[in-house]
Amino acid sequence: MTTEWPFVDYQFPSLPPEGPRLAIVGEAPGAEEVRQGIPFAGRSGQLLNESLKQVGIERARCLVANVFRRQPPGNKVGHFFASRTRAKKEGRGIEERWGPFGTSDWPLAEFAADIGHLQTTLREYGPSVIVALGRTPTWALTGQNGILQLRGKMLPCRMVEGAEVVPTFHPSYLLRGQLVELPAFHADLRLAVERLGRV
Repeated sequence: MTTEWPFVDYQFPSLPPEGPRLAIVGEAPGAEEVRQGIPFAGRSGQLLNESLKQVGIERARCLVANVFRRQPPGNKVGHFFASRTRAKKEGRGIEERWGPFGTSDWPLAEFAADIGHLQTTLREYGPSVIVALGRTPTWALTGQNGILQLRGKMLPCRMVEGAEVVPTFHPSYLLRGQLVELPAFHADLRLAVERLGRV
């Protein structure tokens, strides 16, 4: 039961990475991303680009991806997940190998291929550090939940052996009245830069 929602693939580096590689992973594309055909192209992308520039990261040297490559209805990433009860009631399968998202939701089987595609791409790209923008990529990359408790820490990546994940806020969260957290967001990006210098 795959729904044909608008699709946006990853943005691969247009310049060769210098030294250890960095990947940036978000949740799912929005309307502007679909229109332009690249991840982080809208207001969130503008804030991300400004922030990357401020801490000395060249986006053109990074892999920029989303956990899910389709735009969910209403930009609600929850469309990719369901509780066991709801999935059963709707006749949909769940993919258990990635573990629960939050306390009771699981990735729906029809969308799990995107998580697998992300893992394959990351393994081929070989990043040393991955910035997880928001709750969904933090879960996908580490298996852990709770962005407010996890941000600003270095976590092992379950998709790529030896890679480290820096969880931080999604730019859209900052734009929804949370710009007070912008210094923390920049601090997290600087942590990623610092870790790249050490690997």
